[in-house]
Amino acid sequence: MFEQFIRRSGTGRGVRMRARRHLPVAGLTLYYGAVIVIGLLLIEYVPGARAAIAAPIELSGMSDPFSPAATPAPANPWPGPFGRLALTLFTVLGAVVLALPVAGIYMHTRRLRYDPSLVQTMIVLPIVVAGVVLVVKNSLALAFALAGIVAGVRFRQKLNEPKDAVYVLLSLGLGLAAAVHALDVALAVSLAFNVVVLALWRYDPGAGSAGSSPVLAMGDTDLLAERPSFERARETATQEGMNTHGILVVYAPDPDKARRALDVTLSGEAKQWKVSESTVTEGGMHRFEVLLRLSGSADPVDILGELEERWAGQIAAAEYVPFRFRPDDEEDDD
Repeated sequence: MFEQFIRRSGTGRGVRMRARRHLPVAGLTLYYGAVIVIGLLLIEYVPGARAAIAAPIELSGMSDPFSPAATPAPANPWPGPFGRLALTLFTVLGAVVLALPVAGIYMHTRRLRYDPSLVQTMIVLPIVVAGVVLVVKNSLALAFALAGIVAGVRFRQKLNEPKDAVYVLLSLGLGLAAAVHALDVALAVSLAFNVVVLALWRYDPGAGSAGSSPVLAMGDTDLLAERPSFERARETATQEGMNTHGILVVYAPDPDKARRALDVTLSGEAKQWKVSESTVTEGGMHRFEVLLRLSGSADPVDILGELEERWAGQIAAAEYVPFRFRPDDEEDDD
């Protein structure tokens, strides 16, 4: 029964579903495990690698930061004509290696809606930060010059969610840690960040509060205020003899184009679907519900992902809500 799939508030109204969420634990464990093993091998067998990966943090000179001798520059672990080049390449490579899983977790947890430019920024930004810090550290004049240059640069990019700013901040931190030869600290921060983000994404604290956003949705989620009619869906499922798995609530400016997009998408993901008559919202959008009987290997996340990737021009918003109803005269074939 659908009551088993929808958590209800004190008023009895369906509030939010908990979607099936797969954690990439194995891949994340293998990646960080490989990074740790490679780091230990470098420290053991490459001279100077320890100083480039886990250099001691200097606290001397804190009382007089303007003194030229307050923060002496650490010795280059790889002396010679190409030592600085090798150190720079090692630093930026380490920053990228630790930024890649952060970008991967961002795409995994925002599978339906993520900004590709932000993903690229999270990978490139640590390189820029590490390079800049390598140039300006231990030089007060260069630091002030950099501040003046940055002040003249205007960033107009608007982040979709406040949480996206945390990813940008983390990328800055990874680049900074790599530049001061504290890749061990960057590794711990990257690992802890990904673990906490996955835990929050998996268990979704606060999901039961009224008015929270839907878990499986695409497009303009501000349109998704009205909940589907489960009683009408039950009647339709009974009449059609459908072993129903869920309801797809769709908002579109042109219902005919949206139905054609749904036919193309659902033909490979659903065994059977039934589209209700559309109603017009106050904003002029056409709203209709699609009763779905999914195929055995179908995932609602893939359906919504294809709708957003291929049919965003025809469908303004869509939400999948699980609703399982099997007519009494039909055996469950799952």
